[in-house]
Parts: sequence; C-alpha cells; structure tokens
Amino acid sequence: MEVQLTARLLSEASLKAVVDDRITWLRRDQGGATPAIVLHRIDGAPDYHSLGPSGLVESRVQADCWGATYAEAKAAATALKAVMSGARFAQGVVRFDAVFVIDERDQTFDETGGAIYRTSVDLNIHHALVA
Repeated sequence: MEVQLTARLLSEASLKAVVDDRITWLRRDQGGATPAIVLHRIDGAPDYHSLGPSGLVESRVQADCWGATYAEAKAAATALKAVMSGARFAQGVVRFDAVFVIDERDQTFDETGGAIYRTSVDLNIHHALVA
C-alpha cells in the first residue's frame, strides 16, 4: 500500500506543483527542502466476515505537511486534501476503495536556528490487493 500510495501522490500534478517529489515515509531530513510531505502508517486493521479475512484493510495514515512558513505547510496540506479526500482509485496491485480526511492539526518547531511549520492530516484509507 505504501509504495502504491506514494506513486499515486507523485502522479498528481496539482500536488507535485506544491511539493515536487518531496513525499517520503517516516523521515524528513532535518534542514531538508520544503514544502514536503512525510507519511506514517499509524495503524491498520484487516476486515473480517463470517468466513475469515475479507482482504480489505483499513489503515490510518498521518501525512505531515512541512513548510518553512505556516502558509507553505497549509498549502501542502490543502493540495493533499484536494487529491485525497473522497478518492477511489487503483494503483498497481492495490485497490483504494475509499480515502477520507478524518483530522487536521498544526504545530511549529525549532529547527536549525529557526521555526519550521507542520500541518498533519490524518487519512482513513480502505484498501485491498487487486484480485
């Protein structure tokens, strides 16, 4: 799911116009270029029915949208939400049945002698391997 989600995000021209190819999982280099998006899979639970696993997984992904300014972080978050909120698509071997924006919050931190800003967007993603 992670590889396919990244590929989809990088293929979206409106998002790429804001963050270029700066979409990664788990880490952003301190002092690295912004705006950037760092993804974290917070949790994931398989779905079951009476015969066992259905093959569907519900994952919560936190997308940290980083910016040198508050406006830059918000612009990345806005672009991300525009392409992901309510999205349904197939990417490679994964079918994304539904993507929902479920939370958003803002923070600021000190980094390399100055402030850096983060808007975190939580996504609830229902996905399965393509049969």
